[in-house]
Amino acid sequence: MKRLKTILLIILGNFLLAVSVNYFVLPYDVLSGGCAGIALITKELFGWDTTITIDALVIIFFIIGYFFLGREFTLKTALSSIVYPIFITVLSWIDIRIEADQLLMSIFGAVVAGAGIGIVIRENASTGGTDVPPMVIHKYTGLPIAVLMGIFDGLLVIAGLLAYSIQDVMIGLIYIYISNAIINEVIMPRSSSVALFIISDYKPEICDYIHTTLERGTTIVPARGGYTDSDREVIMTVLSKNQYNLLAERIEEIDPQAFIIVSEAKDVKGEGFSYDYRV
Repeated sequence: MKRLKTILLIILGNFLLAVSVNYFVLPYDVLSGGCAGIALITKELFGWDTTITIDALVIIFFIIGYFFLGREFTLKTALSSIVYPIFITVLSWIDIRIEADQLLMSIFGAVVAGAGIGIVIRENASTGGTDVPPMVIHKYTGLPIAVLMGIFDGLLVIAGLLAYSIQDVMIGLIYIYISNAIINEVIMPRSSSVALFIISDYKPEICDYIHTTLERGTTIVPARGGYTDSDREVIMTVLSKNQYNLLAERIEEIDPQAFIIVSEAKDVKGEGFSYDYRV
């Protein structure tokens, strides 16, 4: 059931992204970054069909991801790399034209695309496409994926100056800013870091995952149950919002009965955060 839910959410996220591209981005020449942004630039420069260009780019980046990010990436991204080109192609056959200003359409398109990408990333998957280069850089540098995606898409938008006006580029940068803000909100609302208190009978397994996989520290806090009057140990840790989703999924596998308290950490200072920012 959980795997089915993940599959359905990945499909939904890709559908929303395809809706944004087909009905908000391409018809109004919104330089959105990503495969759609590249397709618009190549269409203007070389006359290439945008739908075919997007489909080809998704496949190319998927192959690159396979070699640099490995089998796990391939499994998580395979579904997106299949359904997204299908959605792009099928929706291109449905002619829906919304009469509105280019700036307004870019704002709404950014919201829809950001929601779609955020849903997919929250399921620890990827939409493929130009998500791949930021993920490769993140793997080898530890820099934040959301920031890398914003920089990469921003550079693609600026490259639009080769074929479009400065006004189009400015609108594209607005699109990038809004879509990345929505992605962050969907992944973990209103928080850059989160503090967690975890009560579980599987403390060693959970701590080991936090230490070795997430490369974060933990603090064990002695506690006493108010109702049971029994001694317990509480795991306290601080993670980035991207890591929280990974830990929540792992705890569900280790101990579905675990008790978890999550709160926003507005400002975190120390190793791994203010000294060595990893995520």
